[in-house]
Amino acid sequence: MQSAEFQRHRSCLAAALGKYTSAVNNMEEMVMLPSLLRDEQAMDEPSDTSAQYSAGDLYDYYTMLKSIRNVVECGPVIPENYKAIIGASKKTLEKEDPDLEVLFHIHLTGLSDVLSSLTKKANMLTRRYKEILGLAN
Repeated sequence: MQSAEFQRHRSCLAAALGKYTSAVNNMEEMVMLPSLLRDEQAMDEPSDTSAQYSAGDLYDYYTMLKSIRNVVECGPVIPENYKAIIGASKKTLEKEDPDLEVLFHIHLTGLSDVLSSLTKKANMLTRRYKEILGLAN
């Protein structure tokens, strides 16, 4: 039987995945001409600390967000350059006898934070595209 806390975390994760997928689908429906995003600065609102290290243009974000959405919907395809890193991590876990519950909570928290940031990026990109087209409210 699954604990109530596990069920709550699973539903929170499902909600975060749903919000992200919905935001990217909305972005994709709005952005009819992705080429208009090229050379547009990928800066968020000033209160967003991730703006300090944003690199690339909105088109780069657009392709990244769609790519991640595909992984969320279809499952991961591990790039060759990540396989060695994942293999090393697995070997470390096998040697150390880690507290799996602690690792689960760490990864779940990290995943939730990343999904939240990606959702904000997708919403920001949609707003910026509307501004480019002159459709902003």
